[in-house]
Amino acid sequence: MSLTDEDKAWIASQLTTLHTDITGRIDVLRTELTERVDGLRTELTGRVDGLRTELTGRVDGLRTGLTERIHSLRIELIDRIEKTETTLLTEFHKWASPVELRQRSHAAAMRAFDAELEAVSDRVTKLERPKPPAA
Repeated sequence: MSLTDEDKAWIASQLTTLHTDITGRIDVLRTELTERVDGLRTELTGRVDGLRTELTGRVDGLRTGLTERIHSLRIELIDRIEKTETTLLTEFHKWASPVELRQRSHAAAMRAFDAELEAVSDRVTKLERPKPPAA
C-alpha cells in the first residue's frame, strides 16, 4: 500500500501543525523559564546583598567592640604600670633614705679620721725630723 498525494499532504499538514504547536509551546516554556530564572536571580541577588549587609554590620560591630576593649585594656595597663612605678619609687626612697644617712655619717667619720691621721702624721714627722747639728 502506498500513500497517495492527498495522504502525504495531510501528513505534511499534520506535521506542520504539530511542529508549530510544539514550537509555540517551547517558546512559552522558554519565556516562563527565563522569567523564573530572572526572578530567582533577583531574589538571590537580594538575599546575597542582605547577607553582605548583615555580615558587614556584624564585622563592624565586632571591630568596634574589640577596639573599645583594647582601649579599656590599654588604660587599665597604663594605670597598673603607673601604680607599679609609684610603688617601686616609694620603696626605693624608703630604702635609700637610711642608706644616704648612713653614708653621710660614715663620710663625716672618715673626714674626722683623716683629720686625726693627718695630725698624728704631722706629729710623727716633727719627731722624726733630724735635729740640726750643734754649733
